[in-house]
Amino acid sequence: MASELNTLKADDAQLESAVRAIDAGVLVQAETTDSAQQAVQSANVAVGAVGSRLSIAERRMGELRSRTSALAVRAYVHPGGDTLLDIMRSHDLGEASRRQALMAHVVSADRDVLEQMRALRQDVSSERANLAQARELAQERTQVARAKLAGLQQVQVDQRRLKSALDQRIQDYVNEVDALSKEDARLSALIRSRQGTDGPVDARVSGSGLIWPASGPITSGFGMRWGRLHAGVDIGAGYGSPVRAAKGGTVILAGYNGGYGNAVIIDHGGGFSTLYAHMSRLMVSDGAVVRQGQQVGAVGSTGHSTGAHLHFETRFGGTPQNPRRFLP
Repeated sequence: MASELNTLKADDAQLESAVRAIDAGVLVQAETTDSAQQAVQSANVAVGAVGSRLSIAERRMGELRSRTSALAVRAYVHPGGDTLLDIMRSHDLGEASRRQALMAHVVSADRDVLEQMRALRQDVSSERANLAQARELAQERTQVARAKLAGLQQVQVDQRRLKSALDQRIQDYVNEVDALSKEDARLSALIRSRQGTDGPVDARVSGSGLIWPASGPITSGFGMRWGRLHAGVDIGAGYGSPVRAAKGGTVILAGYNGGYGNAVIIDHGGGFSTLYAHMSRLMVSDGAVVRQGQQVGAVGSTGHSTGAHLHFETRFGGTPQNPRRFLP
């Protein structure tokens, strides 16, 4: 699921979670790949060991065959060797005795070689079967290792993609918040001066509460994130969609304000105000009295913004508070 995440549509929490998941997946995949490669190495060692034993057995078989051939030639050319010649030259033995002695010696001389060849032939046959099995196992493990390696490489591709997206998201966020922070002190002072609330303010919200100023999910919440305070919430509404007053009040600022872009601030009394930023166009002006739900602008991406959305803030005495405390 992490590898299939759409980085453009995912919110910050989803992207961070996906990066953590893909990092864990890479570790697991790397371990299984290492295990598979070690299994291949073990199988190859086994192939080498069986191959060595087979080579030794085949070499020994060749030696025995040469020896057998030599015995056969010798028996044919010079039957029985010197011992048989002595027996055959002896005048004390009859013809039957000489033949018996000859056959006994030939059989005795060949039996040992033939027995060795028979046992060795069985060994060679067994080792060849073992070698075939070892090679088959090595081939199977090699295929598994290749599949694991391909899987690891794909996960690493996904890892680089998600981390790159997260790094870019963080950089964009930091740049945007830094740009907004440059305007924050000035806006806070402006709000306090126009509200006439230089001292402590009533931080309570009236019983009527607020409505959502735009339709869409929250793509970035209020609070500290990546080392910066995000002083409001970002609502992922489509470009040009309406931005409405969350509560009735008086517009105390409507215009372009640096990193906030086209922004509107509405004073709701009691030191409470709401701010709407990055709008593509404004539909109210300073001093206008607006009712709750009245359209005050349209969603955009003006100022320092990474894409169309509404940056919405709630402030008391100019100080940002978490909008989720007051929204339905």
